[in-house]
Amino acid sequence: MFDLLLQPTLKIAKQMAAEGTGIFKPLYWVFGKFMELLLSVMNNEYFVAIIVFTVITRLVLLPLNIHQQKSTAKNARLQPKIQKIQKKYPDPKDRMKVNEETQELYSREGHNPMSMGCGPMIFQMIFLMGIVGVIYYPLSYILGISFSDSSVKQAITEYLRNTLGYTGNYLQLGILENWAANRDAFISQWPQLFTAEKAAMIDSFREGMYIGNMDMTVLPSWKNSVVLIPIMSLVTSIGSSVVSMLIQKKNNPAAAQQMGSMMAMMLMMPLFSFWIAFKLPAAVGFYWTISNVVAILQQLFLAKFFPPKKSQARDMIENTIQRRAREKNIKKTKAQ
Repeated sequence: MFDLLLQPTLKIAKQMAAEGTGIFKPLYWVFGKFMELLLSVMNNEYFVAIIVFTVITRLVLLPLNIHQQKSTAKNARLQPKIQKIQKKYPDPKDRMKVNEETQELYSREGHNPMSMGCGPMIFQMIFLMGIVGVIYYPLSYILGISFSDSSVKQAITEYLRNTLGYTGNYLQLGILENWAANRDAFISQWPQLFTAEKAAMIDSFREGMYIGNMDMTVLPSWKNSVVLIPIMSLVTSIGSSVVSMLIQKKNNPAAAQQMGSMMAMMLMMPLFSFWIAFKLPAAVGFYWTISNVVAILQQLFLAKFFPPKKSQARDMIENTIQRRAREKNIKKTKAQ
């Protein structure tokens, strides 16, 4: 589901980040400050900061995933009762009665089916927008270099395209990609922007944006070693899908017959992600890869400590305690 919504999400993020501003500017600022903090702690190792950032992101989302897991288990426990209501009113004209009794059941059981919704997915989309903005505009949101002067920005853009032959669409990534070979030219032409302090910051930041010989600012291509990033993203995405499928099959053997169609969908989504990874800077694909690895570990953790059967048992005990407490209160009220 998340992968299916990824393309419009990325499109929105890229459009709103067209100049590094827009309604997501506060989000970019927050993410930029957080990345700046991580980089200072990690000795400017960009890829290590992304790993730590991803782990922290998943930890923040863990309570939501646990809640979703419990809600799913509760919904599964209520399904026989819901089916009983539906059999009670087979006539399509009685749909209103079905809905009313179903809502009464939810009310008695203290269950809100909407709580199983898209909370974790929405937060992942927000985090993705934030990380995309920071990756496209690291000089502004991580290093604090202002590009508010449109004439300076235009001059640098023309220099990148006409003199250096840069064909990318993002100014700050173009500066970083060409910084090492043209550092003195940037400083001499725009000294008010690239001061000695800022130049030193860019030097340090640029050195940390490599994993071996892979530059995290460039777009992956079959002609460079950065192609390993989309491949790793594909492999880990398939791994996450397979783990998810196996866990679902174990928890719900009755649904095993539907696994064929699910398998096709689960393979389509990683392939779609693989295609998208070639259209984004390698840092996004690397973030994606680490996110997939952490997601696999998270799924195994939830399957181990919050399996549906245990969640259903806990839920039944909690409901029994709550029901008895309500009945006791009712008796007290009547006695008074």
